[in-house]
Amino acid sequence: MTDDRPLQPTTVRRSVVTVAAATLGPESPLPRFTRLRELPFPDVGPGASPEMLERIGYGRLESPLPYRVQEDYDRSLCEVELPAYELDNGVLRATVLPTLGGRVWSLYDVVRGRELLFRNPVLQPANFGLTNAWFAGGIEWNVGSTGHTTLTCRPVHAGVVAGPDGDVLRLWEWERTRDLVLQVDVSLPPGSDRLYASTRVLNPDPEDKPLYYWTNIAVPETPGTRVVTTADAAWRTEYAGALRRVPLPHPDRPDVDISHPMASTFPADYFYEVEGQRGAHIVAVEPDGAGFAQTSTRGLRGRKLFLWGSGPAGARWQEWLCGPGARYAEIQAGWCPTQLEHDRLTGGASVSWTEAFGGVDLDPAAVAGGYAEACAAARDAVHEATHPDHLDAVHERWLAEVADAAVAEQLSTGSGWGHVELELRDAPATPALPFPPVDDDSVPARHLLDGDTDGLAKSVHRLPVPPVSDRWSAVLEEAPDSEWVHLARAVNAHVRGDEARAAAQYDASLALHENPWALRGLALLAA
Repeated sequence: MTDDRPLQPTTVRRSVVTVAAATLGPESPLPRFTRLRELPFPDVGPGASPEMLERIGYGRLESPLPYRVQEDYDRSLCEVELPAYELDNGVLRATVLPTLGGRVWSLYDVVRGRELLFRNPVLQPANFGLTNAWFAGGIEWNVGSTGHTTLTCRPVHAGVVAGPDGDVLRLWEWERTRDLVLQVDVSLPPGSDRLYASTRVLNPDPEDKPLYYWTNIAVPETPGTRVVTTADAAWRTEYAGALRRVPLPHPDRPDVDISHPMASTFPADYFYEVEGQRGAHIVAVEPDGAGFAQTSTRGLRGRKLFLWGSGPAGARWQEWLCGPGARYAEIQAGWCPTQLEHDRLTGGASVSWTEAFGGVDLDPAAVAGGYAEACAAARDAVHEATHPDHLDAVHERWLAEVADAAVAEQLSTGSGWGHVELELRDAPATPALPFPPVDDDSVPARHLLDGDTDGLAKSVHRLPVPPVSDRWSAVLEEAPDSEWVHLARAVNAHVRGDEARAAAQYDASLALHENPWALRGLALLAA
């Protein structure tokens, strides 16, 4: 879509989002030693490659540690103001929430005169995240493991980078379950009706690590919504433990076309077979032809539709998450073909890709036509708006000119753990990804590394759940004994399954001072 108005330089400005929200509440002080939700090894049907099966069996996260669980949210909605940043080029306006994982809460197309995303009228957490609390709406950046990221309801660092086409909003954070660094650079070139997100995941350590990444996009859902991509088969899971390859668009019966999400009765995930496609994409479109599209460079091999379905269970969840009368579906893009897989990120390496998000306008006749016709129309519209050659060039330019550019202004901070983890490794922060010290639960860990026993003793109440990586376990073994150090050693042994060592350290903590954390740990071991 063209616009004849003069080009406006892209700016990033502070803003607020007013929304009816439940109270998140404090994080739990109790370490969680198992997954919040059991994920059985899937029963994979015929057609899976050996590489896919290997990735499914690799890298499963057994516990949310060292993160604390966020489970104390309530059901009382009150109007709140959330800090936000807006990117605006006069054509498109993106609103980002830095205290909630860098979620893109809104993407408003000024020329088309419509919101492109599902902008949730409420913010109601529910137990869908790796550390419990998760909320629906917008675009989220999921790194870590199968599920919604640990960063969902936590702040991330945000800053402005001077890009060749104007301000770039950089989001970055240290993800602690994997000790990986996530960087997302969000930009709006002058005059463009595409929002670009250039993303990099970095492994700061010499050892290989599991790699999981998915971008989740909530889009409005109506009885006429259609979701299409260039695929004639998908891997489906309906949460009963099976992963099956099914034909599209009729996986079960000829009268149920799942490219219309509300035609399905039950919730399901459909992971489209698009691996190897150049210009892979996914589109959600209404009967009048008004649609939203995501496309990316080759790095993101997976595309997915999540639907709640039209049955009572999905309707109840939609009402809980969004309030009465609001419905959404999710279109997604990921590093692996499905969300049950983890790849390997070699030591010291990084991976990157660029995504483009924006509106598309399809012929209503094509939208109402056969599946192949609708898919072809969507592909043509996406590639006309963002040709694969153009997107590759955008990504290469980002790598060359922006990815390692210094943050010109840090707008807000995430956690202090990036600073502490770099200190643990005796590694400097870079101007592109500064990790300043933050007055949060990382403070006791700073005192521990600095050998400041007095500072540690005065601040350990801020860190009831200790770090548990092998590097931190080694530090704790060398630290002077104290009630908290014994407890931290016990938690490290407990999560590794060394019950004798855990019990001995819980007892040692209790011998110095009776405390509920050690008593709970012993009770869990005895259960």
